Formats: sequence, structure tokens, C-alpha cells
Amino acid sequence: MTGLEVSRRPGVLSIAMIVASIVASAAVSLAMDVVLLRYSTAPPLEILVGAALFNGTCVLQSLVGGIIEWRRPGHTIGRLLMLSGPLYALLATAWLTADTLEPLVDPQVYRVVNWAGALLSYPGVALVAGWVPLLFPTGSLPGPRWKIPAAILVVLSGFGLGVWAVRPGPMTSGNDLVSPIAIDGWPRFLQPFVDAIPLELLALFVLAVAALIARYRRGDRIERLQIRWLAAAVAVCGVGFVGVAIEQAVRTDDGPLVSALVAYAGILAMPIAIGIAVTRHRLYEIDRLISRTIGYAIVTGVLAVVFVGAVLVFQAVLAPAFGENPVSVAASTLVVAALFQPLRRRVQLVVDRRFNRSRYDAERTVAAFSARLRDDIDLESLRIEVGGVVALTVAPTTVSVWLRQSKAQT
Repeated sequence: MTGLEVSRRPGVLSIAMIVASIVASAAVSLAMDVVLLRYSTAPPLEILVGAALFNGTCVLQSLVGGIIEWRRPGHTIGRLLMLSGPLYALLATAWLTADTLEPLVDPQVYRVVNWAGALLSYPGVALVAGWVPLLFPTGSLPGPRWKIPAAILVVLSGFGLGVWAVRPGPMTSGNDLVSPIAIDGWPRFLQPFVDAIPLELLALFVLAVAALIARYRRGDRIERLQIRWLAAAVAVCGVGFVGVAIEQAVRTDDGPLVSALVAYAGILAMPIAIGIAVTRHRLYEIDRLISRTIGYAIVTGVLAVVFVGAVLVFQAVLAPAFGENPVSVAASTLVVAALFQPLRRRVQLVVDRRFNRSRYDAERTVAAFSARLRDDIDLESLRIEVGGVVALTVAPTTVSVWLRQSKAQT
């Protein structure tokens, strides 16, 4: 969808889909919360935090999808998000309430819920992590040649899920969950299609990343901005998941994972970033935001290492004279405070050079112009150069320079 197209008013079908998606996400999420709070043996605070994160993700997807559908009716990204909201609410219910529901419902119902959760997990992940990036931000494939691999993945994945749904025996290794619609005499030669489902999901991820790279390389300024918004949210998720892996590897207790909050923040930011990008509402340059985030993350990490090292050094030096006391911590704090501004400036300069090139180039241009002002006294050349510097660094729609005439010239 280009910027020249006229937005259509949402019709009855669009309004019905918006209402159905939001109501379904909220209703399923609230039902899950009631079951967990009433029957789960986990601590209530843990239940509330987990439920709030899952509920927020599901409802937010439906809300953003509804906003896109309202502003751009028929946009594929909006409809995929409206579908993903209720789907993730159902999956969250199956994942979080499986053990709680077992003694409360009929065994057949329990088996159907678990079977549906296992079967729909792959389409749920593929929908948000594969098909949305593949079609982002226009709602269509990058070009005609992309239709063949996309169609192959759709056919193979659909067929693999279909034969998996009716396969007898355990759904996955290590559990006794079986399909309620299993077919006796299921042909064994269909097993490779089931085994290929994870590989097809991986191929979809690779295809989606390749599509985003291709769009970014040949896209205009608006499309590149849209992709940057999505990439920023995905980067937050990636940092959070990497932090979770590191924290699990080095931790010695069973407390909450702090890095998981960063990962969840990225998950919650993804539909928001998609909504901003697709609707182009306040689609600002985010290079400065990205560079500041990376810069402060590096500074924080370096200062944390310096602080810990300084504490150990000061304790080793001061312990023989003063014993254990807060002097080492106070001295380390002063060292970190003194290093903050110089380190921040140097790190930010390096990061801006890579991630916020326009600001870096603008600062260099202004610095060079300021140096030339000391030697150049020709007013006409200065007038021309001032206009050029302003146009390059600020990029206004028009530039005008007025020179006041001296009394000797009047």
C-alpha cells in the first residue's frame, strides 16, 4: 500500500472481525486467569505476573490488528494479528492450565485441549514469527518470484499438520498424549511429512529474514523506516533471550530471571512497532533511539565491570588497615561517577558513527563549518555555505539567509 492510496472506511465485515478478535482474546485470557487463580497451587503473585504478560500480549495483538484493520481495511498484517490474538490466548490456556485442568474436566476434554495446544503450537509460532515478517510492511510478498517458495511451505506445512493430527500413538516423544481423531492403519510412509514440520518452520524464518533484507535494500525511505521499527522490537527480544540464557547458565538460585522481563518487553513491543510501521502513525526516525539504547547498554556494562573490579581492588588494599567497611564501595561509586560522562561521550560517538550516521555526519559538518568561520571573511561565500550546512544538517523545506548591511554600506 503506497502513501498515495486513499484510505477506505471499514465495512461491516471489518468491524465484526475487530470486535470478535478483541472479545475472544480477552474472554479466553480472563477464563485462563480464573482457572489459575482458583485451582493452581503456584504462588498468586507468580500467577498474576505470568497471566498479565500472556494476557497483555494476546489482547495487544488483537488491538493492534484491529487498529490496522480500521485504518487500512483488508491489510493482511492487520488480519494476521487479529487472528494471532485469540490463537495465542488459546495456546497460553493450553500451556499454562494443562496440569490444573486435568482433575477438573472430563478426560476426553482434557485430551482434546492438550492435543489442540500441541497441534496449533507450530502454526501459532509461524504466524507471528514467520508470516508477519514475510508480508511486512505491505501485506504482500516482496515480488512474484516469492510466491513459489511461500506456496510450497504452505502446502507442505498444511499437509504435515493434517497427517500429524490423525496419526495414532503419542503426539510427541516423552508423553502419552494421543490424538482424539487418530486413524487406525495410518500409513507409516507419511511420517517424514510430520518430521519435516520443524524444518519447514525454520525455512519460513529464513525466508522471512531474506524478504526483509530484500525489501530494505530496494525500498524507499518510508519502507526502510517501517522495517527499522520491526527490527528494533525484534532486537530487544533477542537481547532478552540471550540474557536469559546467560543468566540461567551462571545463576546459583531459583529466583526470577531479570532478563526475561527484557524479552517480554520486546514481545509486547513487537505488535506496537508493527502497528506504528503499518499505519505510519508517528513514523519517526528511530536511529537516534537505537543508538542511544546501544550506547547506554554498553556504558552500563562497562561501568558495572569497573565498579565490581574497583570494589575488589579497594577491599584488597584497604582491608588490612580498615577491615571490612563501606569505604571501598563509596570509592568505587566515585570512580564510576567520574568515568560516566567521558565514557558515555566516547562510546556514543562510536555508536553514532555506526547506527546514527546522519547525526554523526551532521556534527562533523557543523564542526568543519565552525573551523572555516575563523578564516573566511567573504560574506557572500559564508551566506552560501550557511545555507548549505543548514540544508544538510537540519533538512528544512526552505532555507533563507539574511545579511544585515552595515551603516557604511547604506
